[in-house]
Amino acid sequence: MKLPIDARLPGLVALARDRNLVLVAEPGAGKTTRFPAAMLDEVERVWVIQPRRLAAKLASRFVAQSRESKLGDEVGYHVRYDRKTSKKTRLLFMTDGMALRKLHSSVERSESLPDVIIFDELHERRAAMDLALALVRKR
Repeated sequence: MKLPIDARLPGLVALARDRNLVLVAEPGAGKTTRFPAAMLDEVERVWVIQPRRLAAKLASRFVAQSRESKLGDEVGYHVRYDRKTSKKTRLLFMTDGMALRKLHSSVERSESLPDVIIFDELHERRAAMDLALALVRKR
């Protein structure tokens, strides 16, 4: 299935390699699913921070299926009270609350952040999302 963003993915990935990128497109264009998968083809690890649990779970399932992968292997999710990940997970969809926990623990353990962090639905202003963005920018 072709999505509107597909033709622009190579250029968007090239733009996102070395700088911050704000991606704006109509709903259903592929921002949540196609762009993170395209970035995964270029880097080692990607986080997608999503404000809603159901959206994180559904997006991870869709991306895993489109990459012909089992959910929890290359692509996984982590939401409150539920997680589908493994040591092989490279693309992780999570809620902003889980992202805050991971960011905090990475500071305590001196762990590196993933190569790419995508803040999905950033316009849905929430304290947890704003704090996660501030923590990422500070590091």
